[in-house]
Amino acid sequence: MTGHGNAASAIAARVAFLALWALAAPAPPGAMAAAVSDDDCLTCHASPELTRAADGSSVVVRAADLRASAHSGLACARCHPGASSIPHAEKLPAVRCAACHAGADIAVAHSAHRQVGGRNACTTCHGTHGIRPARGAGEGMCRPCHAKIVADYDASVHGTALARGDDEASKCQDCHGPAHGVLSHRDPASAVSRARLAQTCARCHADRELMTRRKITIPEAYALYRESVHGRSGKAGAATCSDCHESHRLRRATDSRSSIYRTNIPATCGRCHGRAAKEYGTGVHGTAVARGVTASPVCTDCHGEHLIRGPRDARSPVGAAGITQTCTHCHEATGIRETFGLPAGRAESYRDSYHGLAARGGSPVVANCASCHGYHQILPSADPRSEIHPSHLAATCGKCHPGAGAKFARGPVHVALATRNQPVLYFVRWTYLWLIALVIGGMLLHNGLDFVGKLRHSLRRHLGAMGTAANHGAEATMRWFERMTLSERIQHGLLATSFFALVYTGFALKYPESWIFSWLARLEHGYAWRSLLHRIAAVVQVGAAVYHIYYLTTRRGRGFVADMVPRLQDARDASDNLLYLAGRRPTPPRFGRFGYIEKAEYWALVWGTVVMTGTGLALWFENQSLRWLDKWVLDLATVIHYYEAWLAFLAIMIWHIYYVIANPEAYPMNWTWLTGRISEEHLRLEHPLEWERLTAAERQAESPAPEAEGTSGQDPAGS
Repeated sequence: MTGHGNAASAIAARVAFLALWALAAPAPPGAMAAAVSDDDCLTCHASPELTRAADGSSVVVRAADLRASAHSGLACARCHPGASSIPHAEKLPAVRCAACHAGADIAVAHSAHRQVGGRNACTTCHGTHGIRPARGAGEGMCRPCHAKIVADYDASVHGTALARGDDEASKCQDCHGPAHGVLSHRDPASAVSRARLAQTCARCHADRELMTRRKITIPEAYALYRESVHGRSGKAGAATCSDCHESHRLRRATDSRSSIYRTNIPATCGRCHGRAAKEYGTGVHGTAVARGVTASPVCTDCHGEHLIRGPRDARSPVGAAGITQTCTHCHEATGIRETFGLPAGRAESYRDSYHGLAARGGSPVVANCASCHGYHQILPSADPRSEIHPSHLAATCGKCHPGAGAKFARGPVHVALATRNQPVLYFVRWTYLWLIALVIGGMLLHNGLDFVGKLRHSLRRHLGAMGTAANHGAEATMRWFERMTLSERIQHGLLATSFFALVYTGFALKYPESWIFSWLARLEHGYAWRSLLHRIAAVVQVGAAVYHIYYLTTRRGRGFVADMVPRLQDARDASDNLLYLAGRRPTPPRFGRFGYIEKAEYWALVWGTVVMTGTGLALWFENQSLRWLDKWVLDLATVIHYYEAWLAFLAIMIWHIYYVIANPEAYPMNWTWLTGRISEEHLRLEHPLEWERLTAAERQAESPAPEAEGTSGQDPAGS
């Protein structure tokens, strides 16, 4: 070693003195080691000018560092075995921390720090003589090598909490693991690797007690993430906590510098979803956010925060079943709609359209908001780039309806039937509502009077006021007449079956959430079973109508039509019957084969079949309809089809079902529709003129034919 000036002379004198002392009093090596104290070492190493001769590096040891060190109780020779004798060699053996810290040495050898500092790996973190205790060393130990990361940590929610004295705040080792076993984030075994980071964060963020105590806003964040498309993904690059919240600079969502601050969310998601972020940025929502309109939706408003599900997931808010409701949160919110001048009733008009009804019924393929407006690059209809711009509308609809013509694009898409903006639809709708009210109301009044009158008639007969005991024996000799042939019963059966199937499956489309129809809606798994059943029933009903047209060409069919033709007498019969039912006429009118009741029902059926078949075909073959017709025509067909269905259903239930079931004289069932027969008593009561005609024909058939003059027992025609 060399010195400078007086200091060097003093050191040389001390070394010489120690050397002479050692020669004068030789001792065993062990005894010398015991005799050399830290003060002896500091005799030289406390001098601030002491340097290494080979490279000029300082070998000064501060006594204060030794006293404050975790090794303050150890002698210098424990770590520097070559210094057990004085003077010692200029180059001492390397300090072996592993002699005492074997476990730490093994851990470091497999850690990310194994290459740090070469032979002096331990001293890089712990220092040399001023060894700091591991407990309480804090993030300052990491700062010399990770200055930027520690600075980011200091600015984070964890670092600021720690600076306030919060001992529960996460520190480096809480995430990265024990100091000696720190692994690179690229190591799959690391606690901060992409595959394991969420579990590491969950040590705190899945601790319900800790989350409650710390008043964390989203206590179930980890559980939600684990069920999300990111958490369930098997891809190596799937998003994890640090991708959204950053690794060390974690800030609160209310901090404008945070990666999860509302206006920063699109850029954060755009790190992985670049194309979607670019499209969003050019859309009406993204440009609004860029202008500072924080009420405009960002990624998390539609996709969710931690529980993000893929668009093909039936539970996803952006899936086919949920996207309409997601859009409705803003577009039907009164405050947002009024503030930004958004049109009202869009969601309602969609829900009432065929698309909306099918979506409510669970169809996964029917058009929804995004099908027409797009997903991320949503633009107003006035923008030429928009998918709903008039110049693009035919092509947009053509995605699902090939061949949709330019005529279809005329007029509004979102149609509110209850407003005067659509005068034709508005007028037709109200016409049907009034028609239903008047017709069904009239039926209820008519049948109510009929029910009361027949109850009164039944009571009188029961009390014996209408006949003698001889009449009661008529049942023993009751005769039956044919009312309906087999062909007529088949027609009636096909009509009745298809009618109720059409009613049920049709209303199942309109009211899919109702308990009576919801089970049918749940059967849809990519194919519309309801629609299939509805169309099968429609084919059956049209087939029955064609069969009936053929039947009308037969001899009995021609007679059927002749008996069904409305006549002035039917109006008189209706008036007389109402007077009788009201108690203002002593006797009921006398009906023939068909009275005004059957005639009104038959011709209403003919009208309804024509209307429902015509509108139904237009709606069934919508692609062809869209090529030739304006959209309002299809909307009109929808309105007529729906309200005509209500009119027909209510008429059948209140008019026809009453006369064959609820009618006191028919209850519990008029079985003519099944057997084709009607009792003589019933025929004489309900159709007295027809009874007289049939009995007269019977008498004529039973009476012997008059013999021709000059012949005996021969056919008068000579056959």
